[in-house]
Amino acid sequence: MQESSDTVPRPLQYCGADSRWGDAPEPRGMAVLSPAMIDALRELGAAGERPDLLEAVACCLRLGEPVLLSVEVEGWVWPITLEPRAGLYRAPLDWSMAPPAGLRHARLLACEPPSSEVSRAGRTGPADLPPCHYPLEGLLWTLALLGPCTGLLRSLSGARRFRAAPPGPYALPAPLSGALGSALVRLGRGIASFEEICRWPGMDPDRATRLLNGLQLGHRLLAVEGPLEGHLEADSAWSDTRPAPWKASSAARWRRRSTAS
Repeated sequence: MQESSDTVPRPLQYCGADSRWGDAPEPRGMAVLSPAMIDALRELGAAGERPDLLEAVACCLRLGEPVLLSVEVEGWVWPITLEPRAGLYRAPLDWSMAPPAGLRHARLLACEPPSSEVSRAGRTGPADLPPCHYPLEGLLWTLALLGPCTGLLRSLSGARRFRAAPPGPYALPAPLSGALGSALVRLGRGIASFEEICRWPGMDPDRATRLLNGLQLGHRLLAVEGPLEGHLEADSAWSDTRPAPWKASSAARWRRRSTAS
């Protein structure tokens, strides 16, 4: 993809032949990526299929390597440049604010080196970002919650129980609402297995998968081993709020009045 078009989505029909990943000796653009990235992408696409989009993003974060992804959504190819060291991505628009329709069917077409990199040194906030650059955490959570991945990331395949850690470098751009928000609060208070999370109110395997993947990409997920200290039992109270202080003080005053009488 040329530098002049790395912030312009293009119709798929004008992007050349749509061959299967691995049909050619080197998938488009891979030969000029780092050897580590090439090996990781080859492993993800070992069966001749394109690597899963979320897995490719996770690989980029793990290696800290900037990558230009060509992502096909509903017949349009979106250029997305990930810059993990700067905590930014370059794109036609901010996907956390306006994700393209049909994102659940998005697929990765190509991985290439970016046309240019940006440094975050000296920048103080979103208002100080270069044009077409946005905080990376918004894209990561958008892909995790709305994207095509329906299974846990490979890095979570051996984990049995989880706990949410405090916000890391790729924190949520805004608090989660509804069942996902309540599940996140509960997961921050104790340990739970994937099966238990699926049974929480409003949750199911798809929502649990997307929540855990988002936490993993944001460096907020702990795979817990050892004794079940802090484990969330199935019959534990379900609430994402703490009792208001006035309730406890009112109850204490009522008990004192009852004793005095």
